[in-house]
Amino acid sequence: MRARVAAGLLALFASMISAGAQAQSGLLDAFQWERRVLLLFADQPADPWAYQQRLDLLADRCDFNNRDLLLLEIYADRPVTVTGVWFGGESVEQAPLDTISNAALRQAYALESGFGLVLVGKDGGEKRRSLLPDNVNSIFAQIDGMPMRQREMRDDQCAAKTQGS
Repeated sequence: MRARVAAGLLALFASMISAGAQAQSGLLDAFQWERRVLLLFADQPADPWAYQQRLDLLADRCDFNNRDLLLLEIYADRPVTVTGVWFGGESVEQAPLDTISNAALRQAYALESGFGLVLVGKDGGEKRRSLLPDNVNSIFAQIDGMPMRQREMRDDQCAAKTQGS
């Protein structure tokens, strides 16, 4: 009897997680299979953690861009802004992103206020979450360990640049 109840609860919990992941990825469908997305949540752009995290993430733009990353910044009631290389290779620096609602992202990722950083993979699934500033080298190492990134690294322009020097 206990085993059946436990199995039922486990199945219910798994379906709830699956439904939540589908709801989250639905907001970022435009990026699926094209870009990895870092969602940076804070109450305001002047938040010291958010400000420093943004600087750290964008310190080496070649490494950032080469991992097909977009940074979406979500601050209180402001429009979502995007930084990175857009589809077609155009560089975007803090451009407003009108197609994604700030409130919907906050609700979907359960970060109604305060600081948070969420990495969403190219498959649309959440890969990493932190409620404190995160180490960029650890984020990049996690991305580099992903099977899709392993395939991409064969054409890594940053590595080719440093090896050719």
